[in-house]
Amino acid sequence: MCKIARVAAALIRVLYLVAVAAPVKSLLAVAKVAFSLVNAPCLRYMNQAALGRSCTGTFCGDLLVGAMAHSWRMLVQGLTSLMFFCAHADEYVRPPPSPLVLMAHDKPASHPQQVHISVVGANHMRISWVTDDRNAPSVVEYGTSPGKYTASATGNHTTYHYFFYKSGAIHHVTIGPLEPVTTYYYRCGRAGDEFSFRTPPATLPIEFVVIGDLGQTGWTASTLSHIGGGDYDMLLLPGDLSYADTQQPLWDSFGRLVQPLASARPWMVTEGNHEMETLPVVEFAPFAAYNARWRMPHEESGSRSNLYYSFDAAGGAAHVVMLGSYAAFGEGSEQHRWLEADLARVDRRRTPWLLVLLHAPWYNTNQAHQGEGERMRLAMERMLYEARVDVVFAGHVHAYERFTRIYDNEADSRGPMYITIGDGGNREGLALRFIEDHKSAHLSVFREASFGHGRLRIVNETSAVWTWHRNDDEYATVRDEVWLESLAAAKPSLATTTAGRHTDEL
Repeated sequence: MCKIARVAAALIRVLYLVAVAAPVKSLLAVAKVAFSLVNAPCLRYMNQAALGRSCTGTFCGDLLVGAMAHSWRMLVQGLTSLMFFCAHADEYVRPPPSPLVLMAHDKPASHPQQVHISVVGANHMRISWVTDDRNAPSVVEYGTSPGKYTASATGNHTTYHYFFYKSGAIHHVTIGPLEPVTTYYYRCGRAGDEFSFRTPPATLPIEFVVIGDLGQTGWTASTLSHIGGGDYDMLLLPGDLSYADTQQPLWDSFGRLVQPLASARPWMVTEGNHEMETLPVVEFAPFAAYNARWRMPHEESGSRSNLYYSFDAAGGAAHVVMLGSYAAFGEGSEQHRWLEADLARVDRRRTPWLLVLLHAPWYNTNQAHQGEGERMRLAMERMLYEARVDVVFAGHVHAYERFTRIYDNEADSRGPMYITIGDGGNREGLALRFIEDHKSAHLSVFREASFGHGRLRIVNETSAVWTWHRNDDEYATVRDEVWLESLAAAKPSLATTTAGRHTDEL
């Protein structure tokens, strides 16, 4: 009987392969070939037209081919948007989205735009910007007085294609050594405006702003305005930056929107699902735009991928690990091996604070994105626990939620505090529904579906304070506050609650 069942099962598999799988694979192969045959000449025409060259040698021929190429471009963009949004449809209902805030560039092609900075090592800074002029020099002049540049550095630039879109020149230049807590004035590419930034401190205290799932909407503008209204040293972003979602000009608009803040303080980011920009049939390398535009110091931390890396802050008093939720993370993977080695190098006697950021939360009582971080938690949670990580920040869920210290789904005073802060202002709206009887509900200390940002001020080697600022009317309202004691120090104290806003000690 068992033998007959096995034979029947084998026959069913063969019939499935012949009747379903093979035709589907053949259809996909034909679709890829057909797409290439049409897309290649259209892309060639667009490139030639951008250079002011004729594609056919005649005016009428160029007119006809141009009309066909532009029609093809509009069709492809429409279909890719439809496929992307269908593939990423959510399982819950969101409120109406806020309108996009689109920022135009109205300056000469050689002038820098989308300027942002990131730390590299202990005393260097990477300056990144875009120029429409792809021959503009990759050079930064800088000094400690406005208009007086006593040093300069050169770097390189890159470009990338996505369908018919070709980026401007994306420049990256590393400058330094720099003095801590010092304002530097700089100019990119020997053209355009002067910018300035302040270097982070080399000792404690230090203050981080943390925002996730930022986007470029009216909500985003409100969040950025509230952030800019207070001082801080560095910004951390656990994924989902521009929400371009295959529409590459939105990357440019996003860069212009965040430039006032991102050019003045270092922005350290990791990737989210909206940075992938992959589509069925059409094979684009994932994270092409993200990797080209937002280059992080992964090589300096021994990582071979821009999707995960680490760096020190405050002279090594804090170590920040940026993990990749969308890079391979299982045991035996490159990221798993890298994380194990990175944490092993941290000396908690010298580094009392250990922070981790990733995109998909490991603990989540919201209806949105349930269980999406579970595989990564199972693969990596033990390493974070044994290293005595103090806080794990995540995004992805468009709401705010803070958990107590946890290990393996149980309250544990030696585990990290988990905070979801995916409420920066994305176009999809808020995730409004929390599950009251969720298995982790007793571990959730505070949760609210509102837009806002967080601030972690590390006061000294033993104490830090976390505040969550809700975008409430004209001003950012502090709705949640908790004092933390470093896990490298004494045993954490019990939580307490005071009247007014929510306040804990952990």
